[in-house]
Amino acid sequence: MVDLFHRLRNARHVKRIFLFLFVLALKPIGQTAMPNVVILFTDDQGTIDANCYGSTDLITPNIDKLAETGVRFTQAYSHTVCCPARAALLTGRHPQRGGVVHWTQGDMNSAKGINMALEEVTLAEVLKQAGYRTALFGKWHLGAHRDYGPKKQGFDEFFGIRDGFVDNYNHYFLHGTGFHDLYEGTIPVKDPGKYFPELMMQRALKFIEENKARSFFLYLPFNIPHYPEQALRQHESMYENMKDPARRSYGSIITTTDFYIGQVVDKLEENGLRENTIIIFMSDNGHSEETSNRIRV
Repeated sequence: MVDLFHRLRNARHVKRIFLFLFVLALKPIGQTAMPNVVILFTDDQGTIDANCYGSTDLITPNIDKLAETGVRFTQAYSHTVCCPARAALLTGRHPQRGGVVHWTQGDMNSAKGINMALEEVTLAEVLKQAGYRTALFGKWHLGAHRDYGPKKQGFDEFFGIRDGFVDNYNHYFLHGTGFHDLYEGTIPVKDPGKYFPELMMQRALKFIEENKARSFFLYLPFNIPHYPEQALRQHESMYENMKDPARRSYGSIITTTDFYIGQVVDKLEENGLRENTIIIFMSDNGHSEETSNRIRV
């Protein structure tokens, strides 16, 4: 699926993505609802970092179930770092066409830096034009400046991180002097002590519930398993007998990621939406060399 997106060359082809998704989910005559689209986009999860892709020491039952009940891609390619991969996914174009060749601006309140061009047509814009309710909960990472961002490029709702990664409990960017990075649109959200993936998931489940009677596009770019690898305690205990501390840390956060993916799928099933929802699960790029860069809670 990633390879498909990367080969699409201009805004007209983004519309073809929508057409492609629609055809995939064609229902029997009499069912006219446009399919919902949910993209589950993990952060720094490697190509074999799920049980269904060969990592027998990782516990990923929800990802495995998606693989068992869907189409599993084995020859898909992405960019090597976060920002270009995200630009390509949302626009269907080589990311350099939109000015995204490496890291983008991080702090919303700093001088204008590198941000994805507003002229780029995103999948959210195309689906919104087709009548979908659109939302992004999670990690944007395509330029944090207040004049840019998700709500400028097709998303009706945005809650999350405008830059790359944060401490999941104090919501501060981890490099340099750091800065606060948790927003509702461009409004800062101060909720210290709350686990960001859980906050993100609460919004996602609420969105599904509120929009179950209409077609929606839900983009969930997780900020995990990217370091600082702050897994939930119940998942850390599942790896306590693993000898390699780096693998133990990474396995724990992978299973936390899988746990939240399962919550999304369960919510769709609870509301009878699974059969009319296209679910795409993928990672932004390969496994990070920064595994085990942890912050202990």
